[in-house]
Amino acid sequence: MRNRTTALATGAAMCLALTATLLPASAIGVTPAASAATAASTDPSGTLPLLSDPYLQLPGADDVRVVWNTEFAGTANVALVGPGVAALTDAEAMSAASGQPFTGVQAFAADTTSYSRFAEDSGSRLATPPTPEEGIVARDVWRHEAHVTGLAPGERAAYRVVSVDGDEAAVSGTFSLAPLPQPGDPLKVLLTSDHQAMANTAANLQKAAETIGQIDAVFLAGDLVNQPDRASEWFDDTRGSAFFAALQGNGGRADNNNIAVYSGGEIVQNAPLFPAVGNHEVQGRIDGMASIGASYNAAVPRAIAEQEYEKVAASVNPTGDAAITAQWIEDNSFSTTSYEEVFTLPEGSPGGETYYATTFGDIRLVSLYSTRIWRGTTANADPAERTGSSRYQEAASTLDDALAQGYGEHVFESLAVGSEQYEWLQDELASDDFQDARYRIVMLHEGPQGLGDNVMPQFADPVRIEERDDSGALIGVRYEYPASGNMLLNDLTPLLEQSGVDLVHNGHSHLWNRFVSQNGVNYLETSNTGNSYGAYHELSGRSRPLPPEPWDAANYLAQGNPGGLDPIVPNVAPFSTAGGEPQPFVQSNDLAVFAMLDTGAGEVVSYAYDVRTPDVEPWIIDRFELGRAGTEQPSEPGDPGEEPSPSPTDPELPGTGEPGVDLTDATVSLSAGTIAAGGSLRVSGSAFEAGETLMIELRSTPVVLATVAADAAGALSARVTVPGDTMPGAHRIVLTAASGESVSAALTVTAASSASDGSLASTGSNGAAAWWAAGGALVALGLGSALLWVRRMRSRREA
Repeated sequence: MRNRTTALATGAAMCLALTATLLPASAIGVTPAASAATAASTDPSGTLPLLSDPYLQLPGADDVRVVWNTEFAGTANVALVGPGVAALTDAEAMSAASGQPFTGVQAFAADTTSYSRFAEDSGSRLATPPTPEEGIVARDVWRHEAHVTGLAPGERAAYRVVSVDGDEAAVSGTFSLAPLPQPGDPLKVLLTSDHQAMANTAANLQKAAETIGQIDAVFLAGDLVNQPDRASEWFDDTRGSAFFAALQGNGGRADNNNIAVYSGGEIVQNAPLFPAVGNHEVQGRIDGMASIGASYNAAVPRAIAEQEYEKVAASVNPTGDAAITAQWIEDNSFSTTSYEEVFTLPEGSPGGETYYATTFGDIRLVSLYSTRIWRGTTANADPAERTGSSRYQEAASTLDDALAQGYGEHVFESLAVGSEQYEWLQDELASDDFQDARYRIVMLHEGPQGLGDNVMPQFADPVRIEERDDSGALIGVRYEYPASGNMLLNDLTPLLEQSGVDLVHNGHSHLWNRFVSQNGVNYLETSNTGNSYGAYHELSGRSRPLPPEPWDAANYLAQGNPGGLDPIVPNVAPFSTAGGEPQPFVQSNDLAVFAMLDTGAGEVVSYAYDVRTPDVEPWIIDRFELGRAGTEQPSEPGDPGEEPSPSPTDPELPGTGEPGVDLTDATVSLSAGTIAAGGSLRVSGSAFEAGETLMIELRSTPVVLATVAADAAGALSARVTVPGDTMPGAHRIVLTAASGESVSAALTVTAASSASDGSLASTGSNGAAAWWAAGGALVALGLGSALLWVRRMRSRREA
């Protein structure tokens, strides 16, 4: 029941489909043909609960990993793959997991491990959390990973997962998996970050899934949860916006205005997830901590923990066991262990899973470990008044306890020239894998350009300044962040600029803003999932808090981008100030913003959705071309940069990718390059096959304008009308042959548009009128189904 508008019809079809008995292959003499039309429920079944639906990891040329989580170890944990899996009853799924063969079903046994650091405390959102007196209580969660092999390139296969425990089992619904996409495959990748179980995250992901359609991968630039060792934030937080619940359509949280309940999007069951480490994936010191929150905020630099270990090594580790040494240092500094245990990621770098590179279709993705501890902004010039630690100071009460100090906003993994991560990145960016990719993307949590609060202080190692009295006694510690030490600007940026990077995708400030350098590097932060901390720009009315003297004011910026690039106003439907001036950011907490990389169209598209008006569908606010594919017109034969862009409601456009007419020499021209919405223009083309039928579309969300046939000379001419509700901005007129080959020409559409910050643009959404025509009953049905599903899930969790 993940699709609310069709939930009841789909559920009825599932009930009918699952009444048919599928006999074991050993019990029959022939193999029945699989039916491509068999309905497949995505709801779990069985007598035991899954803690998460399955999610896909690390696809290869003919394989992919399937991962799921339970609160029991299980006697058999298996991924079932093939055309026969959807029709299996629970009993048959259990039998298949135990080795019984079934027609059209292949079983892949999972490796099962338990998480080493998962816990709960009184701050956990559970039906019955631990009491404050119990402190941090370990929680047993098991992770199951099946390595599915033998997959055919370019084909998706149905799958389910089963975890058997004695006479009972948890059985997932049916989803689909695939190996790595091939070069040239058109892909749609969700660009997102900073979910953190926030109120609007479920709304953001639900609308992204509904708008984009088939999502082929998720690139998530950090801050997946708030405190990574807290298991419920990953799986079953009762607020209804836990990490996997929201990314799997299993949530159930009202937006921050309490207008509608959203389940999130059914995404990572069918698409691999590639994350980056954010500061909220780093758990702090756990030794001596009474709560997970206190532990999270107590991160200590590794060098300090190593120094302190030497003082106690003889008592805590008299035999000199290396494992005990490593564990003590981790427990008294910081850890990404839970993050690394949740995911299966490339491990070819010195940082293992914390930074990596991978190829996905035409994309080369580099994920960096670019983050630091976040601390408050308090800055007291008088050391005696420092009652708390912050980014700028140490509390006076901690000066004699090295492990109790905060050490400012210390960087977890250096990106400075000469660091291990920098040297690895330098080699990666120079590699053929990176340089030969059509789309070259670097993803990191903290980026070098931005208007948010979190770009200050400078991304530099804090300079510790010890203050002493006349006798030399230590009376205070404060920290400076020199602009000259900003490793993202002074070390990383020159490397990115000279290496031909197409897109730098970052998060951290809960904001939408983007920039373009003179070298054509695009910098995009799309971390406002509906939980913005605001933009610090002259048009926002906000100023960052700055430390007073004796801190050096030259190192701190109250407004603007310390990276130096000018922010870009969204080029389709920007929001404006009350005075009508377009703003180069989106900062409203009523607006959920998500972005998509469309390799078929060669562009990045950003959408906004206003949770205050749930009847209005998301609309495009910005789009820009990306990569080498974006500049090639007309397309080469088979060029994926101009494959037809599938409709969100029809992701598999008939004829796409089939061999046919060669349009290498074909051309298209327009009678006007700019036109107002509702106006008409003439489309002309030449060098087509005589009599060839071509579809004329307005892209990127495809709108069919006409279908025409080329004359005996291979030429065509047709007058078309641009729909009146077309959003202003850059579009394309695309001519597509029955074979799927296409050519296109650029078109700019203009229309009057004005909106104040945090309100809808007057152009609204292309789909709004059609939605209203469909009638409110459809919405009532969908919301009713969603609420029923939420109640069912909660009752199962609390049972």
